[in-house]
Amino acid sequence: MVISFKIKTRVASRAGASAYLKQPGDAVIVDRQVPRWLIMSCPCGCGAELPVNLDRRAGPAWRLYESPRGTSVYPSVWRDTDCQSHFIILRNKILLFGPRGDDWWLDEEEISEAELLDRVLATLSARGQSIEEISDQIAGSVPWDVLRCCRKLCRKGNAVEGTGQSNGRFRRL
Repeated sequence: MVISFKIKTRVASRAGASAYLKQPGDAVIVDRQVPRWLIMSCPCGCGAELPVNLDRRAGPAWRLYESPRGTSVYPSVWRDTDCQSHFIILRNKILLFGPRGDDWWLDEEEISEAELLDRVLATLSARGQSIEEISDQIAGSVPWDVLRCCRKLCRKGNAVEGTGQSNGRFRRL
């Protein structure tokens, strides 16, 4: 299921966020010199407000990617309580996981994918690299697009994904 993701505004404190969260997928960034939190209305429609940490100084954090093509967040958001929603935010869209599992990228529009495929292949090394490490080396890329390209390169026989603790790490063949 695809739901629209909309950043309504930026506020200086968490207390100011709730007034802007009207629909599933609405979001507010709590920004104190740098983005600290993404507060969003749960995309499943349960009405919960989800705080997503964006500040690595405060512990494990998600990364916010803003570009003319839209806002993305990496990695996925997985609620382990209440509604237990699991979703990704990619270019102003929320993709809720369902029975299709990890095949969400197969139906994704291919925007400049040929160029990104070439850049991902050129960036891959013989040692395993995470999606974030690869994306950080390709200006303007988003980890979700890099993941889609890495999986496509694996299907073509140009790369391989690790297994076990190396799952999600890719290397060039």
